[in-house]
Amino acid sequence: MEQLNKVFKTAEEKWINQLNDFCKKSFSKTNIPSHDHTHHLRVWEYSKEIISVLNLDTETSIDLVESCLIASLFHDIGLVKNLDENHGFESRKICETYFTDNKLAKPANFEEILSAIEKHDDKDYKINNSSPDSVLSILCTADDMDAFGNIGVIRYTEIYLLRGVHLCDLPESVIINLDKRFDNFKRIYTDYSELFEKHKARYLNTRKFFEELLEEL
Repeated sequence: MEQLNKVFKTAEEKWINQLNDFCKKSFSKTNIPSHDHTHHLRVWEYSKEIISVLNLDTETSIDLVESCLIASLFHDIGLVKNLDENHGFESRKICETYFTDNKLAKPANFEEILSAIEKHDDKDYKINNSSPDSVLSILCTADDMDAFGNIGVIRYTEIYLLRGVHLCDLPESVIINLDKRFDNFKRIYTDYSELFEKHKARYLNTRKFFEELLEEL
């Protein structure tokens, strides 16, 4: 774990300040606090939590950590241009442009990073990706983890109302999406019992809120 923490630190020293500043600036003219730069930072923290339980060798983890950090800080940035659920393609384009405009050396697996960014918003999980150590699995799941718990209540409510979902339809719409996210989490990470049970409890907390809201409405 000590070695992995060093890998996290190295990746963060290289990327996190510049990418977070860019993300924060990108959202500065919008009013989407549920998905702004703070959401992206939380997704990175959840990515670190997932990577920490995978017991990867150091050589493997270096590339994976850097890839997940970059993907985390760009995955929802396309929302500044497209509020729809299918915003991943815009996020991918912004990431590509950022690296080109700033003349940054692209990681060897840059295409995997871009693909994960583009496909993370598919909450029907049409791509049957069951590898727990793929960039796509980690990014999707870390993003889903931020939809669990009390923060998930706020995030769901804001983005769904911004997308025009009527208040009376909100609870049922959220529950359908929430269950898809949890089922995918369970499919990939159920064997990591401590991680799974911790975030299962957070999922149930969010679901309970919207179940009760549905009854009141």
